[in-house]
Amino acid sequence: MVGIGGDNISTFYSEKSEEVRKNQNPLDITIVERVKKVLGKKGIVLHQSVDADRHLIADGKEATTYSDGTIIMHTNVSASAFYEELIHYGQVKSGRAVVGDAENYYLMEIEAQERLIKYQNAYRITDYEIEILTGNLEFYKIQLAELRKG
Repeated sequence: MVGIGGDNISTFYSEKSEEVRKNQNPLDITIVERVKKVLGKKGIVLHQSVDADRHLIADGKEATTYSDGTIIMHTNVSASAFYEELIHYGQVKSGRAVVGDAENYYLMEIEAQERLIKYQNAYRITDYEIEILTGNLEFYKIQLAELRKG
């Protein structure tokens, strides 16, 4: 999901955090650490900490990506939130994510949900998460259609 932060910073985030964390195991930490290392070599910050966890939980998020490319994830991030944020990072980096544009927001979310569902086995996304992603995808498609109707 995208929100508009201070100083014109957009964020993409997952609102399903608490429910998902209660119903599935977190992503293998070795995968997270390997990706964090690769991103760090490129100057990209993937931050995880107990402090960040508290802020994410208070905001109903599991992860968030800022328009400056900073990625913040819960220390026990789910596979779907982890890979969704990497997708959103790619959208931000490529310039396709437009701050404050509702239509663009829905298009970016639809793209992310579709990719997660398509590659669910490779990403090791649980059936429970797929149910949520499928619901999110339908919601975003409906919202986009309503927005386009005016």
